[in-house]
Amino acid sequence: MKSKILTGLLLAAISLPAYTATVRMMGAGNVTCKEWTQLRTSMEYFSVGNWVLGFLSSTAWNTGKDILSAKKADTLFGAVDEFCSKETDQSIADAAVELADQLLDKASTQ
Repeated sequence: MKSKILTGLLLAAISLPAYTATVRMMGAGNVTCKEWTQLRTSMEYFSVGNWVLGFLSSTAWNTGKDILSAKKADTLFGAVDEFCSKETDQSIADAAVELADQLLDKASTQ
């Protein structure tokens, strides 16, 4: 039941128009990119990484697009690393939204 509620909340968050920048994210999505970069030197990053994977999985489920096909977690985390190296004050949620948009764009052209 809890997973259905969480999925519903995530789906509601990603189904909002892009201009609603004031949508509040909960959980590890609030970790800053600076914190993510620091966590990457230990295994502690994986709890935050799981939030990203859940967000992307929810995006795939909600859109019906197989955006995670043939993707590995390390590859996705690398994309988060790249975003965070440029946007240290942004949140992991911001990185996940950016990555989801990129994956959806690629899926649309295939």
